[in-house]
Order: sequence, then C-alpha cells, then structure tokens
Amino acid sequence: MNRKTLLLALCLLIPLLAFSFRVSSSVSKDEQADSEIAWKDFEEGVALSAKEKKMLVIDIYTDWCHWCKVMDKDTYGNKDVREYMQKHAIFAKLNPEKPQKYKFKGAEYSGEELSRLFGVTGFPTTAFMSAKGELLTTISSFIPPEKFRIILEYLAENWYEKMKFDEFEKKQTKRNKN
Repeated sequence: MNRKTLLLALCLLIPLLAFSFRVSSSVSKDEQADSEIAWKDFEEGVALSAKEKKMLVIDIYTDWCHWCKVMDKDTYGNKDVREYMQKHAIFAKLNPEKPQKYKFKGAEYSGEELSRLFGVTGFPTTAFMSAKGELLTTISSFIPPEKFRIILEYLAENWYEKMKFDEFEKKQTKRNKN
C-alpha cells in the first residue's frame, strides 16, 4: 500500500472510530436525567425554592476554577449526594464573572455583587439558603461528597435549629458506621 492510500484510509477511519466510541459511551436520556442535577439559574432557583418550600443550594463558581470542576464531578456527581439533593433541595449555579444582572429581595445585582453579598472569598463557594431566602451559611472550598451529604441533611432538615453541626456530624458518622 502506498503512503497516500494509507493516509487516506486513516483520515476516513479516525472519524468513524471517534463516532462509534461516542455512540457506544453515551447514555440514554432517561439515564442522563437520573444521573444529573437539574441546575437552575439564580433567580429561577430562588423562586422555585420559595414555591416548593425547599432549601436552595447555590454553586458559586468560575469557568477557570479547577476545584469547581472537581466539585461538579466528585461531589455533585456522587449518587448519594445527588439523590438526597433531588429530594430535599433546589440547585442553582452562579458565575460571578458573567455580566448578567439578577433580581434578589427587591434589588438588582450583578453576579459579582451577589457573591460579595454572600461573603464569597474564593471558589468554589457553596451558599445554602432557606426557602424564605435567608442565607444559612456559605462554605468556600471543595467539599468532599461524604461531608457534603452530612451538611445537606443538617441544613435541609433544620437540624441547625436543634444542635451544633459538630454534634450532628458525630451522630451521623457514628450512625453510618453501624
């Protein structure tokens, strides 16, 4: 086989292989719906949280942030975290570097202004708000899935009204070991 024929065969074969790999590794829409979080934009998340009377979890991220991507993959991608979140919370994403304006509590804010309002000091930051729009807490760092699941339960089920987080975490850790 001469060199031109080999090169032509490779040029035709590579896209075919790439397409077949993509088709074989894709998941059905039903599987995808079960495995992904239904992220809302900030305003939609606030409104839906109030309507459904569920806690709002806001992922405050940037496109360049490595740990934001790790949080998406490892924490939000964790099956246990995802299943709990889907039952007990509404989820919104907020990129403070986007030029979009948001309405919140009767005022208009840029994403950067909202992030300052929530006390963001780094990325990723996760803000947790009650269904009434009250900021419960923010956590500025990557949160491993096991810890995130405990935080979700503590806040979504209003345990913060009954005990300190450290006490709750010890009880959960002890319960999970049994």
